[in-house]
Parts: sequence; C-alpha cells; structure tokens
Amino acid sequence: MKRPFFTWLTAGVLGFSLTASAFAGPPRASSQQAALVAALEQRAQRLGQHAQTTTGGGRQEFEIERHQVQRLIERLKAGEAVDPREIDTLLGTGPR
Repeated sequence: MKRPFFTWLTAGVLGFSLTASAFAGPPRASSQQAALVAALEQRAQRLGQHAQTTTGGGRQEFEIERHQVQRLIERLKAGEAVDPREIDTLLGTGPR
C-alpha cells in the first residue's frame, strides 16, 4: 500500500514541477520591459516639463509627442506588440 502511494506522490510532484517551469516566462523579458517603460516614462516627464516652459507651436509639439509616449507605455503595459522602430523614434534614438 505504501509503495503505490509514494510512486504516485513522486509522479505528482515531478509533474507539477515540470508544468510550473513550462508556464514560467523568462524573467529577462519582464525586466527589460520594465526598464523600457521606465525610460519612456522619464521621456514623457521631460517632454511635459519642456511643454510647460515653452509657448506657442513648440508647446503643442511637446504635448503631442508626450501623448504618443504615454500611449506607447499603455500599449506595452497591456502586452500589445510594439514596433521597435516606434520605440526608438519616441525615445529619440531612431530616425525622425
């Protein structure tokens, strides 16, 4: 009686550990995304500060770009696919 119990227990623990590791996502992806979101939030904050100190059409350009960055942050947090060129453009590292 004890032998089948321990066999089933061992099989259950092994199966559970394999299942849990199969569903676990790579931790690097979430940390990279968190760093990217932090950089984008910092960019949005800087654009907001520039908009406050600028008048006229320049202010509107800063506000539009800040809004685009905030929309991109929301899309990343929602798990949507985002084109890397769009990220580079809004971070200021890509072609304009």
